[in-house]
Amino acid sequence: MDIQEGMKILEVGPGTGFCTFEAAQCAGSSGHVYAVDIEPKAIAKLNERIKQRGIENITAKIASAYEIPFPDDSMDRAFMIGVLPEVPDKQRALREIRRVLKEEGLLTLAECLIDPDYPRRKTEIGWCRDTGFELIGSYGSTFFYVLIFKLIEEATS
Repeated sequence: MDIQEGMKILEVGPGTGFCTFEAAQCAGSSGHVYAVDIEPKAIAKLNERIKQRGIENITAKIASAYEIPFPDDSMDRAFMIGVLPEVPDKQRALREIRRVLKEEGLLTLAECLIDPDYPRRKTEIGWCRDTGFELIGSYGSTFFYVLIFKLIEEATS
């Protein structure tokens, strides 16, 4: 995801925080990870883990992917791991992520075949293209893939 020291990172659907903590380490003490999830139990568990580890550069809050509680153009990176296929209105969520990303921001999506909601790579690329993202990186295999997108200057939606 090319996370660098000092960046502001948005994670939508962090679950237990497997990737959250790694992102926070990459962002360093001058960066920050904001993890949002609609599931209160997931956020409570993540907040407990943050407190146990004494991590100060992660904020976990209950929020919908449709109403991300951050200003326009405020995030350097955003990522969703196995989350987008579970969101009913994918375009609405992607437009909201687009809103909070800075002009040079990147969106990373990852999917694993064992997920019952697993989409084909080209399906997920289409969702993103339709909401103003351009694919700049595609990695992995059919079993597990990672897609990286940048913002298109003028969104089509």
